[in-house]
Amino acid sequence: MTTKAKQKSPALPEDTAPGRRQLLAAGMKLFAKRGFAGVGLREIAAEAGVSLGLVRTHFGSKDGLRAAIDEHVLDEIKHLYATVIEHSGAEALGMAVEDALDWISRDQDALMYARMALMEKSPGSQALFDEILSIMRQFVDTNAKRGLLQPGVDREWAAIYLVFDFIGPAIVEPFAKSAFGKSMYSEPMIAARNAFMVRAFTRGFLKG
Repeated sequence: MTTKAKQKSPALPEDTAPGRRQLLAAGMKLFAKRGFAGVGLREIAAEAGVSLGLVRTHFGSKDGLRAAIDEHVLDEIKHLYATVIEHSGAEALGMAVEDALDWISRDQDALMYARMALMEKSPGSQALFDEILSIMRQFVDTNAKRGLLQPGVDREWAAIYLVFDFIGPAIVEPFAKSAFGKSMYSEPMIAARNAFMVRAFTRGFLKG
């Protein structure tokens, strides 16, 4: 696998407005753990260490806070998968996995928030899913234009399968330690998954 220079994904904005960044981080963390309906504004304000009034000042409502978090997480996903669109072949998948591991080590709350959002359908989570699917379609189309798809590949299902590969580990993560003894996002699991996925995408694993 070719090593590339790492590009940091966008961090939570360093807002000059007092408490806004802390509220984004607190809301993302608590929503990720318990879902949107299970968390109140007072709890978010307490977690952020700011007054309740600042939530309404910066976001207007809990829905407004969620929309701001959705936008931030969507920006991170777009940045993360820029590599997939720019490159082609199995190497690009490896680069994307490396970037994902780097992102998760910095901001696991964002990943777990994305997981929660996709399970609790909302306008923001629909936009998140649509963006992930669009990225994967672009990846498949790029490979097709460069003659790197195997004959007879269903392009739409190739893109859908890549969506499954992105979302699946996040869905499994709450059960991973009990089932496998380690996080889906630990380095050994990432390395093994990467090796298997490259093989599966390029050679398959079942005899016909």
